[in-house]
Amino acid sequence: MHPKSYYDLRFWVSPGGASKDVHYLRGTLDEVKADLAAELAEGMNHYLLCWYGAELALDVYQHGRLARTIDLHPFVTIDVEGYPPITFTGPGEPVGHDFSSDEEQSVDDGSLSDLFFMGEVEQVTTVTVDWARIDVPALLGQAAQPGDLLTISDRPYDDAEAGDADAPHEAGYLPYGYVDFEA
Repeated sequence: MHPKSYYDLRFWVSPGGASKDVHYLRGTLDEVKADLAAELAEGMNHYLLCWYGAELALDVYQHGRLARTIDLHPFVTIDVEGYPPITFTGPGEPVGHDFSSDEEQSVDDGSLSDLFFMGEVEQVTTVTVDWARIDVPALLGQAAQPGDLLTISDRPYDDAEAGDADAPHEAGYLPYGYVDFEA
């Protein structure tokens, strides 16, 4: 039997002041879309994307091997009432609001980054993902399903190249669904 094909939706922030390393290992794009919508509904995740430069990507595994990585940043738009839309050209590259500006830094507990962090603008924030523009390949062969164990061992991570034995890519087999390496 050939290894199964699947998607790995990953949301990652390198450890430091904040960290996150969650994965959704799924066999359908509809599941990935629902998982991403849930992640992008949380104000803290807006903060991580805009302020911390979080990685947000979809890895496509065909027959158990990493075939393609898609950076999802260029397809995400964050609309906060009273602010221009925020789009991204890549990780740590928001467009529409300068999160490192002197104006942003001089506001106490009211800058947009602080409001994201505190969850104060979730009710007036809408996040959209333009899935129609994303060229996501269909899975080949048998798609993974609940109960399957999958591996992300050949995922390209910087710490993997450095030989870090505790790197997330060394974790071995993982269950279908949600995996949090920070928990």
